[in-house]
Amino acid sequence: MITPFFANSIAKSGTHLMKQLLEGHPSLTHHAFIYPGHLDQLQDHKKTLSSLQQNSFANGHIFHSKEYVALFNELQLKQLFLYRDPRDIIVSYCYFFMRFPDHPYRRFFLENNLSIKERCLLFINGVDSETVRRPNIAVWYNKFLGWKNEPNVLPVSYESLVESPESQQQQLERIVNFFQLESNSNLINTRVEQMQANVDPKKSATFRKGQAGNWKQEFDKEVKEAFKAVGGDLLIQLGYEKDNEW
Repeated sequence: MITPFFANSIAKSGTHLMKQLLEGHPSLTHHAFIYPGHLDQLQDHKKTLSSLQQNSFANGHIFHSKEYVALFNELQLKQLFLYRDPRDIIVSYCYFFMRFPDHPYRRFFLENNLSIKERCLLFINGVDSETVRRPNIAVWYNKFLGWKNEPNVLPVSYESLVESPESQQQQLERIVNFFQLESNSNLINTRVEQMQANVDPKKSATFRKGQAGNWKQEFDKEVKEAFKAVGGDLLIQLGYEKDNEW
């Protein structure tokens, strides 16, 4: 029997990829998706997470806070934390919202005739208008980042899942071992192969390119400098850059 757990992720960090990988395990069943972890949702999320059965997992985007840390500790739920280069998250968001005709961001982009570059700058610097409101990328990203250093949390980078089949295999072995998804060590490779075989980008409504480093094609010098001013230290903290000379 597998103890239930939660697969947390920063939005646009490979949420559907991870869900498909986990669902490839023959004993695992997806139970629920929850987000984003505002304190007024705490009791509802407690009910959902408390209802997790053996051999199941929930996933979602949950902000880090002492109240949610206490909830996961109370329920003794281990957590996977999926994160990604925030520059690629920004680019993903610039395209993502255009898929939804009634989404406020899409309307805002179109009403203001925003180019991809202008959208990137919006997500870097934040926006506060009558229709859309969002903090700058560093403030927004840090709403999640505290999970990375919590005990009983396994941090996994999106890049490590898409770099190569071998890198993905290594990360899945970490996941299998951390959540004890296979008690028979001789079957770990089999479980990993089953998880990998379950991935089908066509089944993800939010999949676009699934690449790491796509920001290099979208960021010009102005956008790079804007990001460095707001999130340069964040990239260094995450290990994506050694300094601001990128």
